[in-house]
Amino acid sequence: MENIFYTLFTITYHLGAFSVFSIKFNLPTKIVFERGAITKVGYEVEGLGKKALIVITRGGSMIKFGYLGNVRLGLEARGIKYVVYNNVSSNPRAEEVEKGVEVAEKEKCDFVIGLGGGSAIDTAKAIAATLGSGKPFIKYLRREKEISAAYPIVAIPTTHGTGSEVDKYAVVTDVERKAKLTVISRHIYPKVAILDPETTVTLPPQLTAATAFDALSHAFEAYVNRSTNRLARVFAAESMKNIVENIEHAVKHGLNIAVRTKLLWASMLAGLAIDLVRTALCHAMEHPLSAFYPHVHHGLGLTILMPAWIKFTLESAKEDFAEIAEILGLKTEGLTIDQAAKAVYNFVVDLREKVGLNFKLRDLGVKAEDIDAMVENAFTYMKALIENNPRIPTKDELKKIYLESY
Repeated sequence: MENIFYTLFTITYHLGAFSVFSIKFNLPTKIVFERGAITKVGYEVEGLGKKALIVITRGGSMIKFGYLGNVRLGLEARGIKYVVYNNVSSNPRAEEVEKGVEVAEKEKCDFVIGLGGGSAIDTAKAIAATLGSGKPFIKYLRREKEISAAYPIVAIPTTHGTGSEVDKYAVVTDVERKAKLTVISRHIYPKVAILDPETTVTLPPQLTAATAFDALSHAFEAYVNRSTNRLARVFAAESMKNIVENIEHAVKHGLNIAVRTKLLWASMLAGLAIDLVRTALCHAMEHPLSAFYPHVHHGLGLTILMPAWIKFTLESAKEDFAEIAEILGLKTEGLTIDQAAKAVYNFVVDLREKVGLNFKLRDLGVKAEDIDAMVENAFTYMKALIENNPRIPTKDELKKIYLESY
């Protein structure tokens, strides 16, 4: 029997009248959330396998700040062997997954650890799925084959933005198609997620802000989409509240562990929210952006696109954004629903500036002549997320949103 925590929530709310509904929530991941948790890796992963493939990005921060060393020591203490794979980009590519699979097979690894941000964790998931299912990864990425199994996965996030440690998604770039695609499978839920707030204090200010905005986008899009439900909104509301209360302080005072703890908690909650209901148009627009421009950090791309996404979506989701205004603690007394909803837009624009992310696409080197191709890319590969948005754009409208962010 699979070790899966599976529960059916049937919740009754009194909203003038009784409303009964059911939510299926599948979370097979053991979550370990505490300061110093990274030093207990060996204990938490014991029994998953005899040799781990540790996946990190090639930037070197996991080595520089000692996080890889912590994981190594923990595994060694339990007699677990390991090999490190660090050929991973900040926006991982399919060929990097395949090379990781080759290393794991050569070294006879039987489980995979993703250490770092979403890039490392998503790559670890993709490698584990390919090892378990037996076909070339590109076939799963292009949905020519279904994932049937995966080697055990351990996720150790060191940013407060991904949420990948608790979801069933892995985003990888198909370079040939110039598209970021999403693998979706219940088999790639991590067996264990180890969240240690102390590993996030080394994030520099801009990355602190960008990863927090990544999580904020997850929370907003989970709250405002066609698939949303009450449980997703519970997670999303708590997430966005913690983010807006702590992001500025984290940017200015990065060593404050209490603030970092709240942001990491918020990121995990937003991950749970999108695991239930996916994201929407903002992500549908960002994926083509960082597929065309791989140097663009996913969180920064979302930050730039978010105000234009809100402005476009407001028309079809005024009540939702008015609720978000209340959640964020904005002054809404005496405001109409329209005014409260628009206050969220103004708040996000102001928050971007306060945390030093007041950029436009042109500031990242994006060329205006690529926008038409990005629109086509979004409608080709991100149609499910586009159609999950409360207001579905035409191609001309999507182009206008990009141009407003340009």
